[in-house]
Amino acid sequence: MTILVIGNATVDLSFEVDHLPRPGETLLARSRLIDAGGKGLNQAIVAHRAGADVAYVTAIGEDQEGEIVSRRLLDEEMDIAHLQVRKGATDQSIIYLDPKGENAIVSTAAMAASLGTLDAEVPLAALKPGDLLLMQGNLSQETTQGCLERARRQGARTLLNPAPIAFDYAGLWPLVDVAIVNEIEGRILAGVQQPSQAAPHLLSLGAGAVIVTLGAAGALLVSRGGVQPVPAPAVQVVDTAGAGDVFCGVIAAALHQGGCLADAVPLAVAAASLAVTRRGTSSAFPSAAELADLAELRAYSP
Repeated sequence: MTILVIGNATVDLSFEVDHLPRPGETLLARSRLIDAGGKGLNQAIVAHRAGADVAYVTAIGEDQEGEIVSRRLLDEEMDIAHLQVRKGATDQSIIYLDPKGENAIVSTAAMAASLGTLDAEVPLAALKPGDLLLMQGNLSQETTQGCLERARRQGARTLLNPAPIAFDYAGLWPLVDVAIVNEIEGRILAGVQQPSQAAPHLLSLGAGAVIVTLGAAGALLVSRGGVQPVPAPAVQVVDTAGAGDVFCGVIAAALHQGGCLADAVPLAVAAASLAVTRRGTSSAFPSAAELADLAELRAYSP
């Protein structure tokens, strides 16, 4: 079985600041960190570290930033056969990080927007029942819809993390087996004022199950079988960048390995809680050994 991740890749430039910038304000950073990132790359790395067989499709430029992404994938011992290298600049993100670990992120997305369904034709055609397609919100509406429809025709399951929100997902929810959103994203996508109304509304629009991530409060699994709240452990937060991607990657890997959502969500919460105790994006993610230890602990927990 395979997880196919079709998404973006960025190089992240992260600044530690005393507070998040206000309009018109110039700040002096306390430190700077360069890391490979992007929601597609992050989730692919985590799913791979969690033991899944991952095929990853992304687009990068013929530049130094593209080399950083390529080196990270090779360091992770991931297959780069579907890496699209083309003229133009690799997408980048600027991350501002305050002392409480909260962040503000600005990203470019031209390279991600250039990625089309045909760029993923070979791995899409190889999908079969039992496989899983994992996508995020960085690609165009046309590409997102085309890939979800193709996965459906191939009999694969679909997992969508529609962040950032770049378009209206109306009509796409019946193509989504599992949607993962945070409170704000859920409210925007469902068109409701109360976060508690978001997941049920997305279910009514056709999503198979909805997971709402709640930061320090954990997560909420909402399906037609009911509602399962999952609390998060108390940790010392250092950097929240990429925590949602850790969550999504672990969920995907757990489903790939035959697990159910009820068991996968607590594991994903534990992994994301570990990630926020460290500085950086992909370099701060739990290692393969740490993810295996978390899975073992979850298996023996009452």
